[in-house]
Amino acid sequence: MKKLFNTKTQDGKMFIALGAITVILLVCCVAPIGIYNKHIIIQTMFYAYMATAWNLMCGYTGRLSLGHSAYIAVAAYTSLILFRSFDLTPWIGMLLGGVVAMALMLVIAFPCFRFGLKGPYFTLSSIAVMEITRYLLTSMRELTGGSLGMSLPYQKDNLLMFQFDDKEPYLIIILIFWLAAIFLLWKMERTRYYLEAIREDDDAAAALGISVNKNLIKAALLSAFLVALGGTFYVQYYRYVDPATICGSTMALNLALITIIGGSGTILGPTIGAVLVIPVTEILRSNLGDKLSGLHLFIYGILLIVMIIYMPKGIISIPGIIKRKRMAKLANPAGGEHNG
Repeated sequence: MKKLFNTKTQDGKMFIALGAITVILLVCCVAPIGIYNKHIIIQTMFYAYMATAWNLMCGYTGRLSLGHSAYIAVAAYTSLILFRSFDLTPWIGMLLGGVVAMALMLVIAFPCFRFGLKGPYFTLSSIAVMEITRYLLTSMRELTGGSLGMSLPYQKDNLLMFQFDDKEPYLIIILIFWLAAIFLLWKMERTRYYLEAIREDDDAAAALGISVNKNLIKAALLSAFLVALGGTFYVQYYRYVDPATICGSTMALNLALITIIGGSGTILGPTIGAVLVIPVTEILRSNLGDKLSGLHLFIYGILLIVMIIYMPKGIISIPGIIKRKRMAKLANPAGGEHNG
C-alpha cells in the first residue's frame, strides 16, 4: 500500500511538472522573447525528446548505444528524398522513415541480443552501424547529395509540407512529440520494470519468466522509431541535412551525455539534462565560438566527470539525496556523539 501511494505521488509530481513545462512553452510561443531565444528553446525540447527516446533503450536496458544517429539519419534522408522526388508530405515520409529505422535497428539488435552481446561489444557494434550508414550516405551522391548534403525545397507556411516561416509552429510540434514520448514511456510501466530487471541481471530476469530478448528488441525498435521521427523534424526545421552532421558521433554523444547528466533510466531525467546542457551549449557557442572553439565540449566533459563521481544517478537524484540526508539527521539528531 505504501509503495502504491508513493508511486501515485511520484506520478502526480510528474504530471504537475509536465503541466508547468507545457504552460511555460505555450507562453513562450506568444511572448516577445526574440527569434534566437525561441530557437534555443526548440533546440532544448528537440534534445529532450530525442534523449527520452534514446533513454528508452539505453537507459533502461543498460545497453549503451553510441550509434543512434544512424537511425536519425536514415529517417531524415528517407522523408527528404520522398519529398523531393515524389512531393510526398513529410508527415507520411516521417512514418516511412521510422519503419526504415526500425528495420536497420533490427539488423543490429536481433543478433546482438540473441547472442548476448552487451557492454563495450554492443557499443562498438552500434558505432559500426553508424559509421557504415554515414559512409553509404556519403557515397550515394546521386541520391543523397554526398558530403555536400541536401537542402529542403522551400514551401511557404505549409502545414501539409511541414514548413513554417515562424518558430512557434515548430515549438508546438516538438512539444507534442515530447509529451507523446513521455506519456508512452509512463504507460509502459510493466515493460520498464522488465527492462530494469534485465539491466540489473538478465539471467535472474530470465529465471523469473521475463522474456529477455523480446523485451530488449521491443525497446530497441521503439527507440529507433521515436528518434527517427526526430530525424524528420530536424531536416524540416533546419531545411538542410548532410551525413557528417546528422550521422556523426556528435549527435549520438549528445543524446548519451544529456541522459547521463539528467538521470538515465528515469522518465524526466533526459529532459532535465537537456534543459541544463543545451542552453549553455548554444550560448557559449554563439558568444565564444570564435574565440574558444569547442568550449562547450570542455563543459560537457567537466559535467560528466562531476556527475559520475558525485551523482552517478544524475541530477534527478538530488531530491532523493537531500531527503535521505534529512531522514538520517532526524534519526540521529545528536550526530552520533551520544555513543561516545
